[in-house]
Amino acid sequence: MSKPPVPYKLKHPVDLKGAEGATIETIRELQLRRLSGASAALVLDAQAKGAGSFMRTLVCQSAQIPPSTFDQLDAEDAMAAMEIASGFFGIALPTSSR
Repeated sequence: MSKPPVPYKLKHPVDLKGAEGATIETIRELQLRRLSGASAALVLDAQAKGAGSFMRTLVCQSAQIPPSTFDQLDAEDAMAAMEIASGFFGIALPTSSR
């Protein structure tokens, strides 16, 4: 039985805009889910590229959002989401390959 996602309310909501610049959706909350083995492998492979790639891949895989949405998150929200999602591994993960 899978566990329910962990909600994280964004401190800085993100407006997603259409091609003409009009807001089509406002993201106010992320639903962070436990990772599958395949998603975990993607996250760990991204770690070799650096801390930014690691964080982007971890949050995108857990929240099931595209990188373009992640790129619009405020840094405070991105870091908080990363902290929650990294907890799903059950261990502290290094954020760089050093």
